[in-house]
Amino acid sequence: MIFNETPRRKQINELVAWGHWFAFANILMAIVISSVYLLSSPISNTPLSILYMVLTWLGHISFITFFGFVLLLLPLCYQLKQPRVLKAIGSFIAAVGLALLAFDALLYNKTGFHISFRSAELLRSETEGQMGAFSWLQWFYLLLLVVVWLMFQLVLANAIHKRIKRFMKVRIGAYVSSAFVACFVLSHAIHVWADAKLYAPVLQQDNMLPLSYPATAKTLMSRIGVFDLQDYRQRQTLQFNDTDFSLTYPPKPIYCSVDSQQKLVFISVQDNTPTELPETLTPYGFHFVSNTLEEQYLQSVVYGLPEALLASVSDSQPVLLALAKAFNLEVTMHDHVSSADQDNLNKPYYSATWEDFSAKLKSSNSGLFFANITIDSLEGIDLDLLTRSASVILVTQNDTQAHHQLYSNIPLKATMSTTEDIAPTILQQLGCNATPSNYSIGQALQSPIRTWAVSTQGRHLVVVHDGLITEVSKDGSFEIRDYMTNEKVLTEIDTNLLSRSIKHITEFSKR
Repeated sequence: MIFNETPRRKQINELVAWGHWFAFANILMAIVISSVYLLSSPISNTPLSILYMVLTWLGHISFITFFGFVLLLLPLCYQLKQPRVLKAIGSFIAAVGLALLAFDALLYNKTGFHISFRSAELLRSETEGQMGAFSWLQWFYLLLLVVVWLMFQLVLANAIHKRIKRFMKVRIGAYVSSAFVACFVLSHAIHVWADAKLYAPVLQQDNMLPLSYPATAKTLMSRIGVFDLQDYRQRQTLQFNDTDFSLTYPPKPIYCSVDSQQKLVFISVQDNTPTELPETLTPYGFHFVSNTLEEQYLQSVVYGLPEALLASVSDSQPVLLALAKAFNLEVTMHDHVSSADQDNLNKPYYSATWEDFSAKLKSSNSGLFFANITIDSLEGIDLDLLTRSASVILVTQNDTQAHHQLYSNIPLKATMSTTEDIAPTILQQLGCNATPSNYSIGQALQSPIRTWAVSTQGRHLVVVHDGLITEVSKDGSFEIRDYMTNEKVLTEIDTNLLSRSIKHITEFSKR
């Protein structure tokens, strides 16, 4: 018995075939549009990273485009009986999807991040002002562009539908789909290997494409027992300390003298700020303090170095303290976080208790005093009396503020500073004329030579400039925040400044 194909089945086959060819055409257009991501990302410099970039570009873009077709358009091929309606819906979906891809690509090119729920509020607040300034002519051109793009998709959909019988005879679907699947699978396989080996040229591309979640060794291989997650984390930490930064401290010999008759006090209050400070303490604006320093805070202060470099200099005495010792300037330190640590107690310049520190502070006419304390301890100090007998630098953070503030009775010329600037500032106040870049990445705030500063926070590089904090991770992704409010800011990253900042810290570490 012979069964003839019904008209409806024949129509469904043609509509499904049309959908596949229409999706293929949009995949090609999506690949062209997404090339902006490649042009906006750092150039890969190894054969494997270049291969990965091409494979993940072709595989991921084709996957998300085809997935959109399967999810939104393919079910309609079986339900709708009017090809004209299906083509209209398909054209609208394709036009909107590619328009979003183009907008995301331009956003990535300008700011380095993609459209997401996390950035939605930021995008809204930043675009309100821009859209409010649109003239009626600009709105007309924008609307015309949308209409033209939609019409193009309609023309493409009709052209494919008219020739669908001819296209159905072309048997290339299996080859094309196999090629895209191979790119997708191989890119994930390379990323798993790169993640296991901590191969930076590949891992730096993790944030390049939208909706990209590459497979990782720690999530995939550890589940099946062929990957030691603890060993991975240990190697990840060692790679940062040993590979990224390695230096001899100080990089250059320091020759200068300090005034042993001076009394200089540095105090950092971590939890709150008194509502009233003596008029002798002048505010000097924003002061960056890494929130990951914790017990290493005072160590970062006296070395004038960020957290990422401290592990490389732990066996060397800070220049600031070495000079003080050489000229018989007594140094006393107290840290409410780690003062009970026996390793710290073995250092002669640490005080075991706050009582010992405050007693020396009141009785001594000279010396260097460093304290990281709570608001309760600060209330036991007569700041007004102290500022009249000593040079004082005070770092505080009020409950109502998202940032730290620097106060001092030393005449400074800065509205922005970092932890790394404290040591050069103190040495210059003591009369040392050594160049700060020979022992610190900071600068003396009495005579700053840069309008920007670089530091680290955990495994991230931090650049402070022009009211903004740019925090860059090792994979190349970044976040820009207003340093007074700590809110995200949608603005173009200053790549030239970022390059100068990276060069500044790496050149210091490579001396």
